[in-house]
Amino acid sequence: MTSATRQEQLAAIFKSATVIPVLTIERVEDAVPLARALVERGYRVFLASRNESELRQRAETIERDFNTSIGWSRADLRNAVECRALVATAEAFLGRIDVLINNAGVGWYKPFMDWSDGEILELLALNLAAPMLLAHAVLPGMLARGRGYIVNVASDLARRPLANMAPYVGSKFGLLGFGTSLHREVRDRGVRLTTVMPGVIDSAFNGALEGTKDPRWALPPSALATRIVDLLALPYNVVIDELTIHPAGGDY
Repeated sequence: MTSATRQEQLAAIFKSATVIPVLTIERVEDAVPLARALVERGYRVFLASRNESELRQRAETIERDFNTSIGWSRADLRNAVECRALVATAEAFLGRIDVLINNAGVGWYKPFMDWSDGEILELLALNLAAPMLLAHAVLPGMLARGRGYIVNVASDLARRPLANMAPYVGSKFGLLGFGTSLHREVRDRGVRLTTVMPGVIDSAFNGALEGTKDPRWALPPSALATRIVDLLALPYNVVIDELTIHPAGGDY
């Protein structure tokens, strides 16, 4: 019998391990479908958001519904120190981090000249710098174990720019570039990276009311959550490096 290849060895290690994701979020309600989908498939999950009271409430609801334990921590991902502290807290609770899902983000629809300096800096800190800082913090453990998965949730606007959202589009374009470059750097060491680029989501993003958009042109959050969790079940020698998702009736 021939010896197992490096890819086969990695696949065996990854399939035999309990995959442990850390999910970062800005609006807690946006994370519920994804967190529930992860727990439903047997993953241990750690959540992070700025909104401590709502985060605790949602985590406790999931714990009751699934009779499981959810890790969570308040963290301001605009702050580099808090990003690294979050990873340390999550590792202490979980033992290790196998998957990082960067889902936190903000954005406003208005002409560029109406953006304040503070809004631009806040957006770039959360949408672009935070995923970089969190990846920088989790990668040492992933690389040492020879396995790991980073999922960056960007936007289809990274490929299809829209007027009156220039800073947001720029941050998502940057996140796509960062993810693509980093994946080329770490893929031969067992770490995979996917940039997910959804179209319009029927969520509370940008002050909207979840559940009010026409499903013909807006994706339900549960549909996006299912596709993200599906990525984690791929054979270890397979990666979808870019995933673009649109409602069939959307503008794309």
